[in-house]
Amino acid sequence: MKWVIVSDNHRMKNILTDIVSVHEDADIFIHLGDSEFDYNDPELKPYIRVAGNCDYGHQFESSTQVQMQHINAFVTHGHLYSVGRSRTRLAEAAAEANCNLAFYGHTHVKRIETVQGVVCINPGSIAQSRSEDTETYAVFTVEEENQMITYYDQHHEIIDKEIILL
Repeated sequence: MKWVIVSDNHRMKNILTDIVSVHEDADIFIHLGDSEFDYNDPELKPYIRVAGNCDYGHQFESSTQVQMQHINAFVTHGHLYSVGRSRTRLAEAAAEANCNLAFYGHTHVKRIETVQGVVCINPGSIAQSRSEDTETYAVFTVEEENQMITYYDQHHEIIDKEIILL
C-alpha cells in the first residue's frame, strides 16, 4: 500500500502533477490544504483534498478520513486544531474518529510524533519550508506489518525515512 501526502504548495504550479507522474503506482494521493487552487483545478483532481487556511470554496471539507486495509487516517490541514502549538487537539479529533494516524499540514515543517496513541505526521511544505529542512512531501507505505514514512524533496530525491509503529 502506498499513499502520497502533500501540503502547502501555495499556488506553485505543476508540482502536484509532477508528483503524481513520479508516483503513479500510489494507491492514494492526499493534499492537506493551502494549494490556493480552485477545488476543481486539474492539478488537484487526483488528490483527496481538505481546506487549508488559504483555500476558499464550499467544496473543500475541513477534515476527512481515509481508510485502506487496516489503516484509518484522519486528514486535515491542522489550523483548526492549533497544530503550531501542540498536536494534542489533533490527536483527540483523530481518536474520536477512531483513527490511529493523523496527517496534517499548516506548519510547513516535516514532523512525526505520537500523541496520546495517535501517530501525527506532517509532510512539510512542498513550496515553502519553515525549517532548516528543504521543501518536502511524504510517502506512506505499508508492507505486511511494516509502516514507513519517506520524505522527498521537490526533485523527488529521498531526504529522510522513518519506520512508524501503529
